[in-house]
Amino acid sequence: MNQRKEELIELIEGGWESRRFNEVAKELAQSPSDIQLLFELNTHKKPKIAWRSAYLLDLSHDVDPSILDDYLSTLIERTPQLTYESIKRHYLRILSQHDLSELADGNFLDCCLNWLQTEETAIAVKAHCMTIAYELCKPYPELIPELRAILENLLPYGSKGEVNRAKKILKLLK
Repeated sequence: MNQRKEELIELIEGGWESRRFNEVAKELAQSPSDIQLLFELNTHKKPKIAWRSAYLLDLSHDVDPSILDDYLSTLIERTPQLTYESIKRHYLRILSQHDLSELADGNFLDCCLNWLQTEETAIAVKAHCMTIAYELCKPYPELIPELRAILENLLPYGSKGEVNRAKKILKLLK
């Protein structure tokens, strides 16, 4: 296992080549033990290793979304503590493609709503937070006014991407 971990670290620290990462993701998606290693590397002290392993996790999820079914709770638990925007983006992108209604709690929803209201939050992170918050608020109509207010506050100053996603979700909320 340590040898495989070192191989993955070497790959991750090597040169950036998108095609190569896509090929590796296809291989990793076939190996539950490799997926476990990627999760370990997501918390690596070197930022480059942490975010590139999250990227590989995201790419592997694109190949086979079911490979992360057992890890959704872990992703939800880790997300609020994340500091790197790139890892937030990858985790939230993965989570936004799953039904979290049985897994997510109020703390996770609060995290998404707080990041939506934080100016420094990356655009892609906000976009995924909007999708997740919308899905989590649907069964709880009493939360919809808060989400609506947050999204409406984004409209005057948000980026084109933020405004576009916010308008789509506001339309769904009506």
